[in-house]
Amino acid sequence: MFVFLALCSCLYGEHYVFAQTDQTASTLQAANTAIDGAFNAVLAAEKAGANVTGLLAQLNVAEGDLAQAENSYRTGDFNIAAIQAGSALPIAQEVTTAAQNAKPTAIVSGKNAFWSTIAFTVIGALIFLSVLFLVWGWLKRSYVKSLSDTKPEVKNQ
Repeated sequence: MFVFLALCSCLYGEHYVFAQTDQTASTLQAANTAIDGAFNAVLAAEKAGANVTGLLAQLNVAEGDLAQAENSYRTGDFNIAAIQAGSALPIAQEVTTAAQNAKPTAIVSGKNAFWSTIAFTVIGALIFLSVLFLVWGWLKRSYVKSLSDTKPEVKNQ
């Protein structure tokens, strides 16, 4: 009977370790997937023209936590691995949300910058042409006046 109880307790303990290992592995996988999604969201926001410096810094923190969690998992410290992977998840989700919010803002800012550049270019060209015609008119009048002020000379041949 004692042997049977000892064997059952060993199997029960292994089942707990296997369940804990599976749960930690799924937490690590979820954190890895969340960080990959956050990286893709940050990349899309950067392509749209958003300033992603702060988001990349947060993503590096989450990636560092995930690397520490994977190291802890490999060394068999499953509780620490689960805690570290769990701390990387909210950071990755926060970065994903911030990047998704930054992308449309960057697109709108880019369009506004484009149209303001076009408007200032057209206004600048119109002002330049107006000044050019005013200067041309002033020079033409002064040239015509200088011609009319001169005395014609008649030469006999």
